[in-house]
Amino acid sequence: MLLAVACLPPAGAAAQSTTVFNRTGSGARAAGMANAFIAVSDDGTAASWNPAGLAQLRKPELSVVSTTAGQANRAEAFLARDELSIFSPLSASYHTTYLDFASLAVPVTLAGKQVTFQGAWRRIYTFDFRDNLVIEREPLTPDGPPRTRIEANADTVGGVDLLSLAGAVRLTSRLTLGGSVNFWRGDWTAAQSISASSPSGSELPDFRTTVDTNRIRGHNLSLGLLLTYPRWSVGLVHQGPMPGRYSGTVDAIDSASPDREVASLDADLRFPRAVGLGAAWRPAPLWTVAFDLTWDDWTSGELDLGLEGVEPVSIFDGQPRDRTGTRNTLSANAGAEHLFRGEGFLVPLRFGVAWEPQGQRNPYVRDPVNFVMLAAGTGYNTNSLKFDAAFQYRWARFQDGDDFSVGPSDPFFPQAVGERNVREWRVKLSVILRITDTEKLRGVFGRIFGG
Repeated sequence: MLLAVACLPPAGAAAQSTTVFNRTGSGARAAGMANAFIAVSDDGTAASWNPAGLAQLRKPELSVVSTTAGQANRAEAFLARDELSIFSPLSASYHTTYLDFASLAVPVTLAGKQVTFQGAWRRIYTFDFRDNLVIEREPLTPDGPPRTRIEANADTVGGVDLLSLAGAVRLTSRLTLGGSVNFWRGDWTAAQSISASSPSGSELPDFRTTVDTNRIRGHNLSLGLLLTYPRWSVGLVHQGPMPGRYSGTVDAIDSASPDREVASLDADLRFPRAVGLGAAWRPAPLWTVAFDLTWDDWTSGELDLGLEGVEPVSIFDGQPRDRTGTRNTLSANAGAEHLFRGEGFLVPLRFGVAWEPQGQRNPYVRDPVNFVMLAAGTGYNTNSLKFDAAFQYRWARFQDGDDFSVGPSDPFFPQAVGERNVREWRVKLSVILRITDTEKLRGVFGRIFGG
């Protein structure tokens, strides 16, 4: 059975890697301010937050960002729905390092207006996770199922990238507009092996091995507006829906049948839109305080097989709209930055907090998944070089359902229900090189665009 989920890696039988799906931008400066950056957006990562912010750049900027992320999941008190057995606590953790963002932004003057162009690559979602788990099922009554030892190994590798072409124009001294065209490219593979046996080893174990490959292709348009004054600014960004295609294949073999099972799916994909509103205030020359609200229309994210009588299903749990646990969310991010001046350099201190509810919920339990995030960051900035570092820590605790069985799972009827505890940390490092000698570069662009 193929789980029709376009953007969430398939859940393991014994553990689930919970991905934070908030569509934040990139950069350690923004990360240190807890992603409250829509109304700031004044460096080389601007287009990933609010493309209108690109018009604030005065010099060409080359940006590179890396991320090191770790996640720990713990599941405990999982009780079978028939209350005849309980499963032992389990935990899994994994960390990875990857390139997060790379871009080149170039400001020019066209028809008397300040215009900035940018080409960028960004990793929007990373699905890497590996775990090796052992779970014990214990009977609670004499009528309960026999004691069972369950072993599961799962590896998920890959993610979703964006290639973006962005531009922004300063229409007046206060108002800038911008937009970007984003080309989505997603490829990931999940391999899982699970076996169930009696602790005595008196019987041959049941087992199932699956390899799940996933691919998405699509594009969307982001539009932004930025209104700036000496002491405050307001930003608005609309991330349009992403129409595209999803394809996936599951190759499985288990102890119930000697024959391999191969299933494939091709469907139209619609990744939902999001709208963000941000405000920034500068109470003193070296202080910036920012606050963002972002609404995500997760319930419109669907896969459509295009078959008569078959309803579109949620990208998160594969259920139609009348059964899915998916919900729309409103996230809140608040952060601040204080600059310490040196001779020819600045040292920033940043911090922030965020409330990040997730659209995905187990369709049986329907307990909300709400992440809380704390962030801090610093750096060393000169006129030509900006180096920034940030640390973010997220956590969430929620009721969830899971299947600790060899056979295919059904998220609407999980075998057991319990509590899941998710912890995640991220370290972001940014290097932004500002090209101060632009005479030759201006000449090249002037000949190209006639400026």
